Amino acid sequence: MAALAVTLLVLQLLTGPRALHRLYYRCEVSKNLVSPGEKFTITTTVENHKRMMVPNVRMMEHFPPDIDLYMEADELFRGATDVQLTSRFYMMGNEIYTREIEASLPKRGSHHFRPAIVYGGDFLGLEEHEQFFPVREEVVVMPDTVDCAALDQMVGDFLGDLSVNRFILEDPMLTIGFSEYTGREPMRAISWKQTCRLGQMMVKNYDHTLDLSVTILLNIKTDHLTEESLARIEDCYRLTRAVCEMLEEKRVKYNFFTNATIMGFAGTWSNVGEGLGETHFNYLMEGLGRAMNYATSDFSRVLERVELQADRSSSFLIISPYDDDEWQPALQQLRRRAYGSVRVLTPDILGEQQSYQPTEEVSA
Repeated sequence: MAALAVTLLVLQLLTGPRALHRLYYRCEVSKNLVSPGEKFTITTTVENHKRMMVPNVRMMEHFPPDIDLYMEADELFRGATDVQLTSRFYMMGNEIYTREIEASLPKRGSHHFRPAIVYGGDFLGLEEHEQFFPVREEVVVMPDTVDCAALDQMVGDFLGDLSVNRFILEDPMLTIGFSEYTGREPMRAISWKQTCRLGQMMVKNYDHTLDLSVTILLNIKTDHLTEESLARIEDCYRLTRAVCEMLEEKRVKYNFFTNATIMGFAGTWSNVGEGLGETHFNYLMEGLGRAMNYATSDFSRVLERVELQADRSSSFLIISPYDDDEWQPALQQLRRRAYGSVRVLTPDILGEQQSYQPTEEVSA
């Protein structure tokens, strides 16, 4: 009995104050950008870098308040500011404990994981020591998309009009080859360099569809932030994602201007240059996920800024909660500069599932 008592005393002394010595914790997520309800994985790792066991480990993790965890847990508490998950286990010397949890977040926004607390107890469970571990993980939930036949038709008609206009304008930057002059081509299409080189009249051949590009203008400024206007702003974010997805699918380049304010974003998001592809799309979607519901300026100032850069080959899709009178003069000026290639899209189109009638454009 004396030997057992001495052994217990030694274990108690060794596992008490040094229970958390060289014990490390980290938390990682498999995705930092997701859609609402899309599942991702939270991986928790605890490493014991000493030879001595830790007989009593209590780990308290703090997740975003509206997170859904797909697991059975007895010690799960949902509070106003976070979800607390408590886990209990023991660790042998030099052991690594790893756990994976599937999770999802239902709402658009930026969701942060808070620091975790790990408690280490002695051999007899008489006392605990605690240590805080910072967690810098963040998951941004982009807006949900919309499935709207009227929107599909409107964007399809708009892009069709752009293709026709580009064919008429014959942008010389779209030269894809040369052919012999037949007398039917305009004089400006003649390539004098190729004519001199080959000794016969040659004209440029154009591709009038590959260079299509669209500027998306997102407005979130409303007169008053009411329940209705906030809902319409959220619909604008959803419409913006749907339009970007359609342009990606059709391989049409697009750039982006907005007066929306975003939180915690490193970079200039209010004006995103022309691009196409996954990186460009995800950059915009992250901004939409972080966007808040108040504007940095009146939308008329955004229209005036882009009007200075517009020409007759420019095309614009405006997404706004309402078609407000305040920015109509600036809109008319932009339409004149862009030869009418401007469409205004509001959340009202989401109620137009049966048919779509294009709005009348102002001619140049």
